[in-house]
Amino acid sequence: MSPRLNGRRGLVLLLVAAVAVAGSAAVTGAFATFQQPTGDEVLDGVEQRYESADSITSTATVTVENESASTTATVELAADDENRTRMVVERNGETVRAGSNGTVAWYVGPNRSAAWSVDSLEGEAGEQWTGAEGEYGETSERLAPDGTPALNASNASATVVGTPTVDDTSTYEVELTHPEADGSTTLWVAQDDYRVVRAVATDGTNRTVVAVESTVFDVSIHDSTFDPPTDRVALTTVDRYDSFDAAQSATDLSLPTLDASFTEATVTVRQGETIVGQRYVDDGANVTLLSTTADDRLDRLTENATERTADGRTVHVTTDEDRAIAVWQNDGVTTAVVVEGSSDRAVEVAGEL
Repeated sequence: MSPRLNGRRGLVLLLVAAVAVAGSAAVTGAFATFQQPTGDEVLDGVEQRYESADSITSTATVTVENESASTTATVELAADDENRTRMVVERNGETVRAGSNGTVAWYVGPNRSAAWSVDSLEGEAGEQWTGAEGEYGETSERLAPDGTPALNASNASATVVGTPTVDDTSTYEVELTHPEADGSTTLWVAQDDYRVVRAVATDGTNRTVVAVESTVFDVSIHDSTFDPPTDRVALTTVDRYDSFDAAQSATDLSLPTLDASFTEATVTVRQGETIVGQRYVDDGANVTLLSTTADDRLDRLTENATERTADGRTVHVTTDEDRAIAVWQNDGVTTAVVVEGSSDRAVEVAGEL
């Protein structure tokens, strides 16, 4: 045997002896670090684990806090691979339930409830007057956009910053940051099956902590779990129309018209009440006309409003960022004009109807 070969064998034996004698946590740690997945690999594992499941149920405690306040809610989630979901949120003694059985999407809260055909929700978001507190929400554009641009996900970074034990579970601690966003998000992901066991997010003001108490994959979930409670929810229908005449034919309301370019209309029926939204383009700016028989809408729209006069009628005018809205009621029908511009412009358009 050549001296060169003996030298190699000696080097191997020396390395084996060194590891055996050390039994070293430092050496073990070095190998563990070398074999540890990257942050992106951990996130890929999480995505694959959740997307590959036939079904999932999970319970978590969510706490949102800042320097002056704190609130905690319990959240229960169920979902399956047929696009069916249900979420139950309990906070401050109140319970909110929401879900979809794949055909109908529904919401049940302490003071209001509704259900919509899933097909009617396709397309641009928010053709219905609705919101978390029952206010008018959106037409084909948001009434009160926050102007925040969407973040480019490719600019986000994920870094494994530790491997702590959380509730007797060995985890990867992954920190997510984005150069265009304030704060950060940290996930604790189980090493054995890539389920998320904890998450903490900060935005510069609030700190949100999600403590996942249980997660079960591929569990049998009864079909009724995803169905709306029929004793409390009435189905909402939304139909779209490409012409004023078609929209007028679809409702008993006498719809206002505007001498401008008609774009589209939606007719929504929810719990016996009708809501009609018309979209126009006037001098290059969007104008939306809203009409409804719901008698509680005027109060919600006229909070902090100013009374003005438009073509002999009293209207209530409010503004929000670069939009203004003028509202009035006549013969049990509430009508609103939403414009891109000032309150004077809203009053001007209201006078043209």
